[in-house]
Amino acid sequence: MNNTVILLGYRDGIVAELTDKGYQIIYLVEKFRPALTGTKYYLVKSLEDAQEVLRCVLSLPLHTVTGVVTGLENAVFTATLLRNMLNLPGPKDYAGALFFRDKFLQKLKLSDVVPHANCKYVTRDSDYLKLIDELGSPFIIKPSNGMGSHATTPINSNLEFEDYLKKYVNNEGSVAFVVENKIIGNEFCVDGIWSNGQLHWFSISQYATSLMRCHIEKLPTIQILSRHDFPDLYRQIEQLCSRALEQLNASNGVFHLEFFENDEGVFFSECALRPGGARIPEMIKLAYNVDLYHAHTALSMGLPYEQHLPLHPSMLFAVVLLRSFDGVTLTKDDFYNNFDIAELNWTEDVHAQSHSIHRCTGYAIIKHKDHRTLENNVSKLVAFTGAR
Repeated sequence: MNNTVILLGYRDGIVAELTDKGYQIIYLVEKFRPALTGTKYYLVKSLEDAQEVLRCVLSLPLHTVTGVVTGLENAVFTATLLRNMLNLPGPKDYAGALFFRDKFLQKLKLSDVVPHANCKYVTRDSDYLKLIDELGSPFIIKPSNGMGSHATTPINSNLEFEDYLKKYVNNEGSVAFVVENKIIGNEFCVDGIWSNGQLHWFSISQYATSLMRCHIEKLPTIQILSRHDFPDLYRQIEQLCSRALEQLNASNGVFHLEFFENDEGVFFSECALRPGGARIPEMIKLAYNVDLYHAHTALSMGLPYEQHLPLHPSMLFAVVLLRSFDGVTLTKDDFYNNFDIAELNWTEDVHAQSHSIHRCTGYAIIKHKDHRTLENNVSKLVAFTGAR
């Protein structure tokens, strides 16, 4: 039986799904982690470098491979190219994948389809005064390829702009960074399944704090919104997602889309063709019993995904990414004794904590049947950790 899968990058939810289904995994990763001990893994400098990854794969003593899977943003293009080169099932449109990797290309494709920020490339030679004339002040600058959200920064002055250019842009290429006008509003994300040109299922969640602030002093928190509580928003976003994904000619798969909402309406932010991060798939599995890791791996390998997809959550859930703070010592029992914990990943040993995105060291998923009560409990949990 041919059951070997090439996995680009390590993501524990996808590893668990492939392992449970009996697949043998060959890992291509950018750095070693203890979980890879005893496995077949190969190191590459950059998963985004499709040439390097393809060279590595072609050098391996592989006879048959059943598919290529990735859960990482920087490997989406490479995965489509590998499937094409190795004649494997699953999404193969590597040119189309670029419209989910480059923020300028994505918004260019959606120019007349959905409302969004004005976006343009920026280089070390860009003129600050011209930018504020076009975009206003402050404006947002960030990597164009969707990687490195830590480098997404509001620019309030020419000095801040020059400092950013020196720190990040320097001699980078002409399409490495973009600037956008700043949209002020509540921030949300949509996580769902797109297949055969149709929106099959989706769920909306809200970020309690702007993601840019989470890199500085705030803990990232994401809370599921139900159709019962927000029917109008669900109707709007169903239309927005369908228009955007159809225009982008999205391949079969799981998507993660972000948007803003303010008094003027809803505004598209960006969309990726892979499961959302920040433990959103784990939260959705608890709420709906919809396994986005299962859907993602199946569709990535050209397999059908035919599961029951409930419209309404059995309970409302929220995930809080945890971080250690000086002067605050917390045990697992502290969390369980004070909150209705559905799932917890936390170690008391600060030295054993693994630091990931947003400098977070674990996560807690809490639950309640009432939206407002859950919202209040999220705030209490954040304060409980010692976060400001």
